Amino acid sequence: MRNWVVKLTTGVVGAAIGAGAIYLSSDAFLYGGREHIDLESWVEPGDAWTERMMPAARWATAELCGAELPCMQAVQAETLTMYRFDDREDAVAAAREFAGEAYLSGWIVVRFEPDALTAAERREFAYSLDCINVGVAEGGLEC
Repeated sequence: MRNWVVKLTTGVVGAAIGAGAIYLSSDAFLYGGREHIDLESWVEPGDAWTERMMPAARWATAELCGAELPCMQAVQAETLTMYRFDDREDAVAAAREFAGEAYLSGWIVVRFEPDALTAAERREFAYSLDCINVGVAEGGLEC
């Protein structure tokens, strides 16, 4: 009887550790803090940094989101466009489609306008976005 209890306990503990490891490597754990970011704060920013990074930001959901690009929100500025998706796989697909001018952060894709921001400004913007609601950014950088 004792052998059976030890084996059962070992199996349960092993299953729990395995499930935990799977969850800790999942999108929900790694990027989940950005799943519900609302792009509204980017449309009417209250700070100079955001206004500098996204001059003339405006809602563009109605004109950019639809059957071909299933985003739920879009904000367009002179320097970049941000898209928020309900499904992370849709965000990944959009980032791939936009290729070299895109940056993926969880459920948000940023499409940079060519030559509108320097490489350093793009990195700064991406880092800022990556650190919303999380302690560690997608690339592993601590926020």
